[in-house]
Amino acid sequence: MITWNRPPDALRTTWIVLRGFLIAFLGGGLFTLLDFPAAWVAGSTVAVTFAVLARLEVAMPVRLRNVLFVLLGISMGGGVTPDTAHRLPQWPVSLTILTVTMALVTAGSYWWFRKVGGWDRMTALTASVPGALSYVMVIALDRGADLRKVAIAQTLRIMVLVVIVPLAVTGFGHASAAAAPAAPDGSWLDLALLIGAGCAAGLLAEWIKVPAGLLTGAFLASALLHGAGFVAASLPPVLLVPCFLGVGVMIGGRFAGTDRATLRASFALAAGGFVVGGVLAAVGAFLTVLAIGVGWGQSVLAFAPGGLEAMSALSFALAVDPAFVAAHQLFRFIGIAIVMPAVIGLIDRADGAPPAR
Repeated sequence: MITWNRPPDALRTTWIVLRGFLIAFLGGGLFTLLDFPAAWVAGSTVAVTFAVLARLEVAMPVRLRNVLFVLLGISMGGGVTPDTAHRLPQWPVSLTILTVTMALVTAGSYWWFRKVGGWDRMTALTASVPGALSYVMVIALDRGADLRKVAIAQTLRIMVLVVIVPLAVTGFGHASAAAAPAAPDGSWLDLALLIGAGCAAGLLAEWIKVPAGLLTGAFLASALLHGAGFVAASLPPVLLVPCFLGVGVMIGGRFAGTDRATLRASFALAAGGFVVGGVLAAVGAFLTVLAIGVGWGQSVLAFAPGGLEAMSALSFALAVDPAFVAAHQLFRFIGIAIVMPAVIGLIDRADGAPPAR
């Protein structure tokens, strides 16, 4: 089972928490050695999932979870740079196509999970959102969705895309690479400002009942500071890696008590949802190639709903214009962060009342 609140046996709980992070670290480390994109998130999720399915208990105390959410939001906001912000208006046509495509991908996948799978609205929505894995999983946790189903759908989508996208790009050719700017480390003063602003914004967003407020508020504060050029700092690996491991523990931990029949049924539905969303995303990528003349590889990586980190990593590995890919993936992520609260509000009203927090 997975424990979200502090049990009376503090020593035993401490060991269970540390054991979960150790399993996550071993999985993430293995995936890192294998050069797997988004290795720490994917590897930790897979490792903890297998451990939990083997009936090994893991735990995530609420206070530790909240700290990780704030740090995750800060780290994701660091993907916004003045250069990225300035280049976004250069691609209005492709960004418009991306906006429509992502709406159709979400709607199509949502229809599949609701009508074919019979999933509840919040589970179907969070399983359908294309990308922003950490943010979506926090939303799912915060709004009472079935995390086991969401995790299966989202994890399957990312893992399949990581295999398929390189084949699609190398099979049809791609644009020449663009030089990738080195990420600045910034100063400790910048880092302190980031963490302070992220904590304050996260607490404020949580107080005014923004869905996944700690993560969303911290992300917006970090994105504004980075995009305006006020700070150049990024979270050091000693803080960032534990955040990724924590996501893996939280996702994998939700498979506790899952029987094989449920796993098989969710996997089959997730595969169908991936096909629906993947076809729509491919159509959008093809229309972008026709509309603005970019290479197929650029367009595929920009439209692939595989997450900012994973697709950006693939763009570097495959020598595809990383600025174009990162800008579109970041635009999609920001759009998800902005639109999701409104969509959740509509679902809450359709259900008659918000889910219990």
